[in-house]
Amino acid sequence: MLSRPQADGVLLLCLDALTPAPASDCDGVVRGPDPAWRANAARLLTHARGQGWAAGHAISRRPRPGEAPWRAAEGLAPIPAEPVYHREEASAFASPELSAALAGGGRPEVVLCGLSLNGSVLATAVDATRLGVRLTLALDATLMSVAEQPGLEGLLRLQRLGHLPSLVRTAATETLLRPWRPLRVVVGGRG
Repeated sequence: MLSRPQADGVLLLCLDALTPAPASDCDGVVRGPDPAWRANAARLLTHARGQGWAAGHAISRRPRPGEAPWRAAEGLAPIPAEPVYHREEASAFASPELSAALAGGGRPEVVLCGLSLNGSVLATAVDATRLGVRLTLALDATLMSVAEQPGLEGLLRLQRLGHLPSLVRTAATETLLRPWRPLRVVVGGRG
């Protein structure tokens, strides 16, 4: 169990980074011949481990009796030290264990990547705003459904207009692979 994010307060959360069964609950997900999202997510996970970030994996639910267990997508399997958070709702923050881990350690920066099942990215972004969690979505390391993309764009637009706190941002994997620090408040010109 993750007690709190480590280096610089960054938690990389791999969302539903699994190989869905043919008749899975990812209807409407854009599928193409280019698996770039998976390769970018794997690079991001490798980078996070090397930088000392905390890493966790949030999956939509535990397999029900008679169902085949989920299998991690290539390059995205958790290592024994990384927790796997289960949830029954779309938002990653619906996992009681993840919520407890985040509540115990200041205000971490959560970087999200993976496969969005049942609108998970949009639900997680909305919950981040509601819970006051800073969330960075690695867009090119995430596969989202066509249906949830306008919702995410609308949330980001509301932030830009000042109607919501600016807690959710998007970034390219290349940007996140460079050395970076979470945002911090500067008072009087000093950090």
